[in-house]
Parts: sequence; C-alpha cells; structure tokens
Amino acid sequence: MKNIVLSGSMALLIAISSCSEKQKNAGFRIKGKITNNTDKIISLNEITNQGLILLDTATVNADGTFELQGNVHEKTFSTITTPNGAVVLVLDSASDIAVSIDAQKPDAFGVNGSADSEELRKIMQSNNVFLIAMRNMENKYTSLTKGNVPSASIQARIRNEYDSILLARKLELVKLANNTNSVAAYFVSNFLLPDADFEFLKQVDERLYLNMTASKYAAELHSRVELMKKTAIGQVAPEIIQNDPFGKSVALSSLRGKYVLVDFWASWCRPCREENPNVVRMYNKYKIRGFDVFSVSLDDNKDAWIKAINDDKLLWTHVSDLQKWNSSVVKDYNIEGIPFTVLLDKEGKILAKNLRGKQLEDKLAELMGNF
Repeated sequence: MKNIVLSGSMALLIAISSCSEKQKNAGFRIKGKITNNTDKIISLNEITNQGLILLDTATVNADGTFELQGNVHEKTFSTITTPNGAVVLVLDSASDIAVSIDAQKPDAFGVNGSADSEELRKIMQSNNVFLIAMRNMENKYTSLTKGNVPSASIQARIRNEYDSILLARKLELVKLANNTNSVAAYFVSNFLLPDADFEFLKQVDERLYLNMTASKYAAELHSRVELMKKTAIGQVAPEIIQNDPFGKSVALSSLRGKYVLVDFWASWCRPCREENPNVVRMYNKYKIRGFDVFSVSLDDNKDAWIKAINDDKLLWTHVSDLQKWNSSVVKDYNIEGIPFTVLLDKEGKILAKNLRGKQLEDKLAELMGNF
C-alpha cells in the first residue's frame, strides 16, 4: 500500500521501429514516429525514485516524426509520455534508437537499436497482461456486488482469483528476468515488490552487480538485498518489542515454542482488514496445535487501532509504536507495503513470508496437519 515502488509509476506502456549509425559516446538519439496523437510537443524523462527528470523535448512534425537527443552517464530508464500511457526505454550515451508509437494503443509498439529496451518491452508487456486481468476481475466483482459489501463466499472467490493472478504474474516475470542479463531485470525486482523472493532478488543482484558495478540500479538492488539478508528464509526474525493496547511492553521472542505468524497491518489498510477473517479462521483452527499470531500495527491513531482489533475480533497479541511508516519494524523487516506477514518456526526462524489466503492455509496444514 505505501509506495509500492517504482513499479507502480512504471506500469506504463510503449512503442518502436528502425535504426541508424552514430558515433559512440556522442549522446543518445531517439528518432520516432507517433500516430493518433494530438500533442504537438513530446517529452523524454528519466525515471527515478524521486519522480521524473526532464531529459529533452521535441516538436512533433506534421507527419508524426520527432527526434530527441541528450546525454546520460550510464544505462538509464526513461519514458516518453502519451495521453494513454508511456513508452519506457533504456538509454545510454551511445543509444541510437528508433521508435514507433500509436498514442491510442501504447501497448502496441516496436523498438530498434536497443537490446535492453527490447528486453524491457517484453517484461512490461507481460506485466500489463496481468494488470489487465486484475482490472477485469475488479470490474467483474464490482458489477456482481453492485456496490454492496460482498458476501463471505464472494470475498473468498475474489481472494482466490486475485492470488492466482498474482502467482501467475510472479512466475512469468521471474522467468523473463532469469532469461536476461539486461538491466531490464531490475524492473522485475521492482514489479514484484513486496512479494519478490529473496533468492530470486539475490540471483538478479549477483548478475547485475557483477556486470554493472557502477550502475545506480545495480547499487540500489544490492543494498536492498544486503538488507533483506537479515530477514531471509532460515534467519532468526529480528526482535520486536513494542507496547500492546494496554501500554505493556511485549516481545516477539516471548512466543518462542510456537509457530507464529507476524502480521504487519493497520486499521486504515483495506486489504489488511479483508484478510483478517482468514487469519481469524486459521488462528481458531490451529491455536490448540501451537499456532499464534503477533500483530504489529502501522497505525498512528490508537483509538482507530483498538477499534479495528475489536471490530475484526482479533483475539491474539497486538503491538504498535503508533509511528506508522516511521516504525522501526519497517526498516528491520524491509516492509514495502502491507499486509505483510512472516511465518516463524518454534525457534523464531523464518519459514515463509507474505503468505495470505489459501497459501497461508496450505502452509499451516503442512506444518500442523489438516483436520
């Protein structure tokens, strides 16, 4: 929910055609043609975590052609915006790229002169297929419920369908990333947050950091992977000591000897609240077999936090420092968004992360038996 990263602002899309010779290190050049376009000026921006940075603008000629030029110091993600989406390219100081864009259908594009941009195009087009599937699912269930709160059975169907789309998306994007040594693989690591597996990110990091040590993207991913090592599968979970709703200090380690689901949530987080009935069901089913829940709230309003606990009937341990995203647990657990869960074994070691819905149910059945 927070800023689900670069990926959210980059799920834009694209277009492209031809190529020409150019002297190396003389700066990039993009020759393009855009159809079905009403804008007379076209702009090229670098994509950063802080927003877009203008690289160049160009006038669109009567026949739709344009040319953009400039300099970048390393391989750089950039975007040409259109009214219905955007073209995302990888530029370097010697790029000589031809693009063709249909402003009505930015998904349909072609690129010539940049292998990295072609790899990125494949990844973004694949991601877009799943984004469309998610939108279609939302529209279907909005129509089905006609604005009313869905029944429990419909909520279960929504959750299962949504989870299946997310899983298929994850498998496809991981496959594409594993088949390229391009910097475009960095995009996948962002698309998949917060659900990216540590081992997958570590593999991408090893390839990029080895081949592109000076790249800001490789350096950013490397720093993230180093931080994630602290909460990798098999590691002892970082200690959490915060106050419960009554002001009593409670430690996560006090639950050693049980299987524990550390559930990061907040009263204001709608997906968290929608998942709560499933966690309640798992808690009631498995608590007699040594399963417990340790909920850590990213609230900053104590009354709202306590009300949500009572309204959702969450009868387990709750803690919060009421610091919202400034909570120490955000950095300690590398939390990019909520809901986020970490499942621990009886020694406090991490068994799995971000299990929800059926995935959580299946894992608990595996650990404690289905009955």
